[in-house]
Amino acid sequence: MKKKTGLDWWCDRAWILFGCWITAFMTALILINWRNWSTELKVIAAIAALIPVHVIEEWVFPGGFHFQYNTFLYHSSQPDRYPMSRKTDMITNLGATFMYAAITLICVLNGGEVSAGVLMGTVGFCVLEVAVHTIFGTLAYFKYRKNGKTTVYGPGSITAYLGFGVFGVILCYGMRGRTIAAHDWLICGIILAMIAFVWILIPENLIKKKDNQYFFATNGYYDRYLK
Repeated sequence: MKKKTGLDWWCDRAWILFGCWITAFMTALILINWRNWSTELKVIAAIAALIPVHVIEEWVFPGGFHFQYNTFLYHSSQPDRYPMSRKTDMITNLGATFMYAAITLICVLNGGEVSAGVLMGTVGFCVLEVAVHTIFGTLAYFKYRKNGKTTVYGPGSITAYLGFGVFGVILCYGMRGRTIAAHDWLICGIILAMIAFVWILIPENLIKKKDNQYFFATNGYYDRYLK
């Protein structure tokens, strides 16, 4: 097999390792500032730390999120590369990671205050993560139960439920008694638009190609049900 170099190398596992360094850095920041940061600020920083861990479950162990995404959402005839490829998913996940690292920094510079808009947008993001993985897992169960699938698990489900799901509940609790102003709805909308359009739909539509070289080598978790 030809050794990957350049962007192909970066879009394989190199960026995931880089993401793990971001996870380590954000985790260290949380621990160092544990007594000074509010629960909400710690959770916002933890979202940035969680995304690369979530990627490991989706890509590495057991891997195969691209297969369920391309198959169930787009009914792709080439689920190993279209429309989601290693390149588009790298942009999506690193983009979201950097975005939440930046939001953490902005909140710190703002005296540690996390606005209601940031909380609402992040709760929306957490709800979407749990919902998407539940829907894909359920569709996969009904499609492959004759092949031996017995659960609604799909790559990324554990970190979606125990990570994003738990963080979403904590942030909902943190919304108690807060006044929601018009600018909070704007901030919420910007966060969700950044995730949906800037980090997912726009890169996919600009980069997607059925003959692109950034394909996934295996279907990960789903290989056992495709024999």
